[in-house]
Amino acid sequence: MFPPRLLFPLIPLLLHSHLKAQDGEQLYGLYCAACHAPDGKGATGGAFPPLAGSEWLHGNPKRSVAIVLKGLHGPIEVGGKSYNLEMPPQGDALGDDQIVAILNFVHKAWGNKGQEVKRDLVRVVRAEFTTRTTPWTAPELLKLFPFEKKPTALANLTSRVYKGQWNQTPDFTKIQSENVEEEHSGILDTALAAMKEDFGIVWEGDFMAPADGEYSFILDADDGAKLILDGKTVAEVKGLGPIDGSRVAKGKATLKAGANPIRIEYFQGKGQQGISLGWKTASTKKWQWVSASSQKNTGGNPQIPLMPQDGKTVIYRNFIKGSTARGIGFGFPGEVNMVYSADNLAPELIWAGDFMDAGLHWTNRGQGFQTPMSDEVITLTAQRSLAPTARFKGYSLDPKGNPTFHVKIDGQLLSDAFALGADGTLVRTLKLSGGTSVLEIPLGDNPSVTTEKSVSLAPDKPVTVTYKLR
Repeated sequence: MFPPRLLFPLIPLLLHSHLKAQDGEQLYGLYCAACHAPDGKGATGGAFPPLAGSEWLHGNPKRSVAIVLKGLHGPIEVGGKSYNLEMPPQGDALGDDQIVAILNFVHKAWGNKGQEVKRDLVRVVRAEFTTRTTPWTAPELLKLFPFEKKPTALANLTSRVYKGQWNQTPDFTKIQSENVEEEHSGILDTALAAMKEDFGIVWEGDFMAPADGEYSFILDADDGAKLILDGKTVAEVKGLGPIDGSRVAKGKATLKAGANPIRIEYFQGKGQQGISLGWKTASTKKWQWVSASSQKNTGGNPQIPLMPQDGKTVIYRNFIKGSTARGIGFGFPGEVNMVYSADNLAPELIWAGDFMDAGLHWTNRGQGFQTPMSDEVITLTAQRSLAPTARFKGYSLDPKGNPTFHVKIDGQLLSDAFALGADGTLVRTLKLSGGTSVLEIPLGDNPSVTTEKSVSLAPDKPVTVTYKLR
């Protein structure tokens, strides 16, 4: 047995020897899980970048090694979400064998399909960047180790660049183009014009639909843009303005499997430039982007998708497109969503699917109305229908976050409660207290979600209404 005073100096050496003998999962738990979480999804509910499903682990394995050795500084986008945290360098703390074990675990865990990391590779990367004294930035890493390019839905794409000053998308068929190029990447990028202002671009080619059916499209631009499929305008961003989500245009088109003629027109005035175009089908949850920019990473605002947590309804109190300035949004578990207007004293919007992106309003106090994260928002009403004397008296939340709105109508109090129902429905419970009058309460004008246009509400006799969203 070593005396304690002699054993103490040996502890770091013994611990280091023990760790080297551990497998990658054990080392990951010791060095990485505090930030990236044991399940690789990011600690503290995803506040840290996830490693599970991360695109940064695919492709050239030198990228992963370089990050571990030298750390990472500044903004980075992972899985469509932006982060701005510091990852300290681990090159001095971890030996080559430990880095190999950790990365080979991470590259294969949680469904990842990263390449195997060999010890010689770590040695080579360590020597290659031995003089580097600062952490990497995301742009630096992508310049050295770019992501593998995947084919997009755009094929046989050509571009034409035009010069001119416009306030609206012009008739490009009447303007002589400066040049014509083939765009083999299948990606829309305004940088190809090599101009800062007063220009236009027209892309033409085929949209390769994977199957027959209805397709949804989302278009944004700085300044204007138009999407044309089979000769029909599907979406258009008009006039001059930023690409920040406040002017998003959405549309749908029924397409045949295979090649469908597509044309995208774009013009740039002064200042910033950019275009984003995405598509999806009814069975696709995420937008598929065919542009260098996407709605989630343009305008300088990170994407902050809001969703229910732990079975509780989430609230969004900011300007919401389609409602009044005092619209209040609620995202219920089960992907059922609603916006209630405190001005019109009624639910105005309902939809199924994703809730809201808080990036616009939660970043630098962004201005404007945010569009719900769905292209199938249903408008129940857009005007006030209760008596002029009715007054909004606030709302309360139950333990699950479900709201009840309170409205004073002369001497009576209307309680208007909402909660998630069965099979993706929204259940509304109306109750009238005080007085003797019977009130007629409008339910909305959309027969696709409710068959009744109104209900008669007597004091102390609650009425339940169900809105069908699926």
